Amino acid sequence: MKRSYLLALAIALVAAGWVISGQMNGADEMPVTAAEPTAAETQAAPAEPARVRVRIINAESRSRDIVLRGRTEAIRSVDLKAEIPGRISEVIAAKGRRLRQGDVVARLAMEDRQEKLIEAKALVSQRQMEYDAALKLKQKGFRAETKLAAAAANLEAATAYVARIEVSIDHTEIRAPFAGIIERRPVELGDYLKAGSVVATIVDQDPYLVVGQVSEREVSLLRRGMPGTARLTDGMKIAGKVRFIATKADPLTRTFRVELKVPNSKRLLRDGLTAELRIAVETLSAHFVSPALLTLDDTGVIGLKTVNSDNIVEFHPVRIFSAGAAGVWLAGLPESVQAITVGQDFVRPGERVIPVAEAGPTS
Repeated sequence: MKRSYLLALAIALVAAGWVISGQMNGADEMPVTAAEPTAAETQAAPAEPARVRVRIINAESRSRDIVLRGRTEAIRSVDLKAEIPGRISEVIAAKGRRLRQGDVVARLAMEDRQEKLIEAKALVSQRQMEYDAALKLKQKGFRAETKLAAAAANLEAATAYVARIEVSIDHTEIRAPFAGIIERRPVELGDYLKAGSVVATIVDQDPYLVVGQVSEREVSLLRRGMPGTARLTDGMKIAGKVRFIATKADPLTRTFRVELKVPNSKRLLRDGLTAELRIAVETLSAHFVSPALLTLDDTGVIGLKTVNSDNIVEFHPVRIFSAGAAGVWLAGLPESVQAITVGQDFVRPGERVIPVAEAGPTS
């Protein structure tokens, strides 16, 4: 019995000694801990820049036109009238004839005007002699100043009478005031005319006018001297310049009259032909793009996103210069830009991207 107790005690002492020896050996060793991660290791690896499709778009010279519906109109048309009463003694120019400035259209009968001129000139000679005599007597002191003045007045009156008769004789020939064509001639040989009666209507054919009406919204864009073109219904095109812009609107249409002066040396234009006026009001460098490429910045400004030489996204505010069915012309961009055609809505200005060149036309 005692032997079993002793064996158990021995086993307990051996076990206690083994435990104590293991703790003493571990006391000399430092505990091993995991190393702290570096700041670079705690940050996530940077994401690859976004890929966008781009296309290089170069500027082109582009003009903005105002297009008006109009008509042709003679630059001058005048009713040639008789300045003195009289009977038509000769009709020289027929309707449709082209005249040079100063050509005689018709003549009035002289009546007794030539005889009156001879009589008036004789009276001038008489008044001149009376004046010369009065002057000599005045110089010698035998004639009063008032008598000399009366003689001078009589001489001037006689001279004026001669001038009136000469003007009357000159007016018996009715002449064209400018080169043109006779559009109408209502008188015939033997007709008696009163002063102011119409002898003929003369139309100036060169140059000509093309007249249109411009809206109050666009009239401020026009200036005298601007180049323009007119296109007739038969396809003929004529270039000219703006001659006149009305300062007063038509009370019914609230539009302003515009006149384009065009040459007509070949006499091909006629009054009243329908025409389309096209006036270039602005010319600048513009880029043609699809409207789908346009975007807005945070403030609502319309613009185009591009990629610069450093592959950084840029936003350029633009102005729509003109628009058509195929796209829009933009003003306000550099001469050549690398426009983002796909992916512009997913990148922001200042962001680095990977541009991928687009093949084919912008859609």
